[in-house]
Amino acid sequence: MKQILIFFISICLFTQVYGQSNSAPTDLPQISVIGNFLGSHSDSYKSFDVKELEFSYQHYLYPSVKVDIFTALHKEGTTRSFELEEAYVTFSDVFGVFFPSSPYNIGVGAILGQKLVNIGKINPLHPEQRNFVDRPLATQQFFGGEEGLSGEGAILSYLLPLPFFSQLETGYFTYNGGHEEHGEEEGSHGVEYEGKLLNFRSWNSFKLSDSQEIELGLNYLVGNATARSEDDQSHIIGSDITFSKNIDKNKSLKLQLEFYEATYGEEGESRETQTGGFVTGMYKFNKYYQTGIRYGTLSKHGDEGSVINQLSLVGIKQLTETSKFKVQYNTGENIEDTFYAQFIFGFGPHSHVLQ
Repeated sequence: MKQILIFFISICLFTQVYGQSNSAPTDLPQISVIGNFLGSHSDSYKSFDVKELEFSYQHYLYPSVKVDIFTALHKEGTTRSFELEEAYVTFSDVFGVFFPSSPYNIGVGAILGQKLVNIGKINPLHPEQRNFVDRPLATQQFFGGEEGLSGEGAILSYLLPLPFFSQLETGYFTYNGGHEEHGEEEGSHGVEYEGKLLNFRSWNSFKLSDSQEIELGLNYLVGNATARSEDDQSHIIGSDITFSKNIDKNKSLKLQLEFYEATYGEEGESRETQTGGFVTGMYKFNKYYQTGIRYGTLSKHGDEGSVINQLSLVGIKQLTETSKFKVQYNTGENIEDTFYAQFIFGFGPHSHVLQ
């Protein structure tokens, strides 16, 4: 593993140096590295880890065609694994690719490759893009533990010709396994995916004023979509709402809510329904400091398990444009109190997500 990683980094550095001296800037791929250092403390578990080193490679093949590749060196328990997180090609204007001289853009886009499934606002995000250190209870239970639900396939999107932003998406994937951690509590196994995934999403944004915006998402996901019997499938329906307000140049407020109802079977048992969701509030005092609160809940799966409620508090210190420090405390009902300390840094074009 060490030899592979050293070789990989050497190739990246060589490509940068060689490209800068021999190629036009438009020919160079954008290469970035993001580090995620994480410490956690609870009664049953204490650790400090170089949790992840993410390497991203991004490049435009055509004005409306972009390639994004994300690989990462993960630490899981005491072992490290180097894996492909995402690798996809985005066609923002499918019609324009095949008819470049046409003056029309009919609003059809496509994404091909391996990608985190576009369901809700949290699942598609990488750790450095999230405000909280961990993922909400319901997101972990329904879409996987640390990394989220992903697959290999295609997404087709259509931008509706409306006076406000409104986009319809449908995706069809082969579930690629990913991380098998589901839920963070003992006995909480979560949805077990296999085979094909089919999802639909409606994403809408309404500008309330020059400083206020509200987004509304409607989501539907079918797991093991090609199974002959519905009893072998999992069905998840949900919605997400985001309200954003810019108070001044460096001060803002964001409120977010996601709620899901999942119907699935667990370990060969009959299908039962489980609900869960979360609400968060993030307040940015200035360009250096943010604070936030999150309340999450997860019901029983049918008659199994117990109701879990969680309260999370987070504080964020922006050190530079591409580095930040987070502290977070989780507490609640039927859940272990946990304290997190996280340092995330990056360099390269992709590290702008840390701003």
